Amino acid sequence: MVDDNHVPGDIDYSTVQEVQFLGVIGPLEEKRLCKIKCMNGVWVGPLCTVDEGGRFQPMLRSCPLHPPEGPIHVAYQDKALEVEETLELPHGSSIVLTCAEIGLFRFYGNSTLTCNNGHWSAPMPQCLVTTLHSNFSDQVPPTISYNVASGDAGPSLDGQLIVLPGSIVHFDCLFQRQYGNPQWTWTPTHRQYPSGWSIEVEERSWKYRLSIFYAKEHDSGIFTCTTPAGQTNEVSLLVQGVECPALPSADNNRVMAVEGNQMHSKARFACMEGYVLVGPEVITCTASGVWSDDPPHCQTGIKMVRAVIECPTITPEDGHLRLSWYSKTYGSSVYFSCPTGYRLLGAPSATCLKNQSWTNPPPTCQAIQCSPPLPPTNGRALDNGRYLVGDYVQYTCNAGFVIVGDSIGICKDDGEWTQGPPICKPACEFPGEPGNGHVIPTKFHYDIGQVVTVACNPGYRMLGPQRLRCTPSGHWSSPLPHCRVTQHGLDKPY
Repeated sequence: MVDDNHVPGDIDYSTVQEVQFLGVIGPLEEKRLCKIKCMNGVWVGPLCTVDEGGRFQPMLRSCPLHPPEGPIHVAYQDKALEVEETLELPHGSSIVLTCAEIGLFRFYGNSTLTCNNGHWSAPMPQCLVTTLHSNFSDQVPPTISYNVASGDAGPSLDGQLIVLPGSIVHFDCLFQRQYGNPQWTWTPTHRQYPSGWSIEVEERSWKYRLSIFYAKEHDSGIFTCTTPAGQTNEVSLLVQGVECPALPSADNNRVMAVEGNQMHSKARFACMEGYVLVGPEVITCTASGVWSDDPPHCQTGIKMVRAVIECPTITPEDGHLRLSWYSKTYGSSVYFSCPTGYRLLGAPSATCLKNQSWTNPPPTCQAIQCSPPLPPTNGRALDNGRYLVGDYVQYTCNAGFVIVGDSIGICKDDGEWTQGPPICKPACEFPGEPGNGHVIPTKFHYDIGQVVTVACNPGYRMLGPQRLRCTPSGHWSSPLPHCRVTQHGLDKPY
C-alpha cells in the first residue's frame, strides 16, 4: 500500500513490483482494494477485488462485438455501425440492435446491450422469420408491412417507426385469410383504429389492414397483430416532427446544397476548384433526427485565392413556397418545396451562375384538388363541397341497397381519391319482428333470394305466410305476418 502523504516524485519506483490502493468503482462509488503490477517494465492493471478479502481480477475490460448472425442492425453513438469483423467496444459502451426492416422479422431479446467489464448485459437478440419467409405458415409470427398514403415516415436507429404528424399510415398484417382472422391491438387509448381485410381484389385474401388517419402525438404506441394460432408481431410507432441540426458552413472552400433539415432531406457537397472532398458527397437526415454521416471537408496542398461570387437573395411572392439553402455563392443551389396538399409549379431548384444570376425563377405552389366524386349507381356521394387533400366523401346507398366496399374516400396528395364510388348491391333490410314472435335468421341486410322464417311464441298462432323471400327489387315477398293468441283452440283478439 502506498502512503497517501507521498507524492509521485518522492518515491523511487524502480524496485516496486506492486502498488495497492483504494479504488472507487462504478456509479455507486463502491470502494474496493485495487492494485497495479510492474511486468517487464510496464504497469499492468488495475486489478480489484470483487468483495473484501477476495481475489483480484482485471477491471474495465472491453467487450467483443462479433458480426451478428442474421438480419440484425447495430447502432452505436447515434450512428449505424457496420460490423464486418470482430470489434472491441470499451467498458460502458451501449449498442442498440434492431431487425433489418420494421415488421419484416419478429424481434426477440433485448434491444439495448451494455458492456460491463468484458461482458454484455444480455445475450444477443434474434430476428425470427415471419409469414413472408415461410410460405405463409400459420405457425410463425405474421409479417407486418407499412405504407404511407400521405405525409412521411421512416425507421429510427432504435427500431421505431417515426411518423410525421398529419400523416396517413396503413399497417398490413400478412396472413392467409383461409386460416381465420388476425386481430389488431394497440396501446394508445385516445381513439379506435379501423381494421379489416384489404378491399383490393388481389390483396383481400392475405392483407389484414389497420389504418391511422392524420396521425397525432397521442397515436404513439405499440401496434400488435395476433394470429388465430397466437403468434404475434408488433411495430412501435412514434408520432413527432423530425429535424436534424444545422450543418456547419465554416469551410469556405466547400459548397453544399441542403434540401432542408426535415426527415429524408439530403445535403450534397462539392469543393471549389483546386480542392478535394474528404468524406461523403451526400448525407441524409434520418428519422432519429441525426445526419447519416458527418459532413465532409475540402483540403488541398495549395490554397487558391479567388473573389467571392454571390447571387441575390430570392424572395418568393408565394407564401407557401419553402426554400432550403445554406449559401448563395457561385455553384451552390437552392431547393424549393411546397407543404403537404400543394404541388410545385416550376423548377424544383436553381443554381447560382458566374454572372450572379439564378438559373431558374422561383416556382409557385398550387393547392392540390381532387375531381368532384361521382355517386354510386343507386346511391349518393355526401361531401362538404371541398375537394382538397385530406377532404373526404361518404358514400351511401338508397333504400333496398347495401354498400360493397369502403364507404369513405379521401383526397390524396396526388389529386386522386383513395377509392372510386363503391357498388350498391340490391338487398333487403331486416323486416322487423312480429309481436310475440321472432325472425330467423336476424341480420341487418339479406342477400337477394335469401329466405327468413317467422315463428310465433308458444300459445300464439300465425296469421300470414311463415316464410319471406328477398326479391330482386330489394323488398320482401310478403308483409310480415302477425302472431295471434290462442286459447283452447279458439282465436282470441290480442
